[in-house]
Amino acid sequence: MKLLMRPIDAIVVFRGSGKPLPYKFRYTDPDGTNREIYVKRILTASEERFAGVPVYVYDCQSDIGGYEKRYQLKYFIPECRWELYKM
Repeated sequence: MKLLMRPIDAIVVFRGSGKPLPYKFRYTDPDGTNREIYVKRILTASEERFAGVPVYVYDCQSDIGGYEKRYQLKYFIPECRWELYKM
């Protein structure tokens, strides 16, 4: 997986646990095209610390360009910010 660290716009679902679960997200490619991706499967979800900041880390899988691809999303809790970390 390639390290991207791109900010994204995300639509999330909150279940009984109060933890946000990504439903779909949108990001801009380096060539300027906007891509919208539906999260097909959340493989793992964990709470970690990234440079001392608490984050939720989601390893996900979706259909992207006709292929099943894995990627990692991070949610920075204090900043309420989503990031496409790896793809």
